[in-house]
Amino acid sequence: MRRRIAAAVIIAVGLATAGIAYAESQPPDPSVGPKAPAAANAGGRPGGPGVLRGAIHGDLLVRDENGSTRTVTFDRGKVTAISATSITIERPDGVSVTKNLTDQTVFTGTPRDQLQPGAGVIVVSSGDTAERVLSKGARAQKRQDRLEKRQDRLERRKERREQRQDGVKPSSAVDDGLETILS
Repeated sequence: MRRRIAAAVIIAVGLATAGIAYAESQPPDPSVGPKAPAAANAGGRPGGPGVLRGAIHGDLLVRDENGSTRTVTFDRGKVTAISATSITIERPDGVSVTKNLTDQTVFTGTPRDQLQPGAGVIVVSSGDTAERVLSKGARAQKRQDRLEKRQDRLERRKERREQRQDGVKPSSAVDDGLETILS
C-alpha cells in the first residue's frame, strides 16, 4: 500500500509540476502563438526527470488504493533540525516548514538516524504529519561533501596564486612549515 501511495505521490507531483511549468510558459494573450512548454525541455521530454527540479512546494490530490482521493503536501529544502518527533526544513524561498514524525513516517535514501542538518530532502506530508522524507542517501551526501571540499581547495589555490602575483607571501600551514625549516 505504501509503495502505491508513494508512486501516486511521485506521479502526481510530476503532473502538477508539468502543468505549472506549461501554464507559466503560455503567453498572457491566447491569440499569440503557443510556445513550447518549459517542461518539454526539462529532462529532455515532458514528464522526464528534470520536471521536478525547480519545484519547492505543492499541494497534490492523490488517489488511495480504495479509489478515494486525498491531499498531500510536498516541501523541498534543507534540514535545519531533526528530532525523534519532528523535522524542520528551510525551503529555497526562505520559508521554514516543520512536520511531525511518527513511527509510520518512511525515510527513503538516508536513514532517519543518519539524516543531518544541511541535507537536502523532500518531505511529503498530510496535515502536520510527515508521511515520507526523501533524500539522495548517504553516498550522494558523501559525494556532495567531496565536491564542496574540492571547491574549497580550488578557491584556496586561486587565492594563493593571486597573492603570489601581488607579491604577498601566501599564508598556509605548508608555507609556515617551510619557513620554519629554512630559518
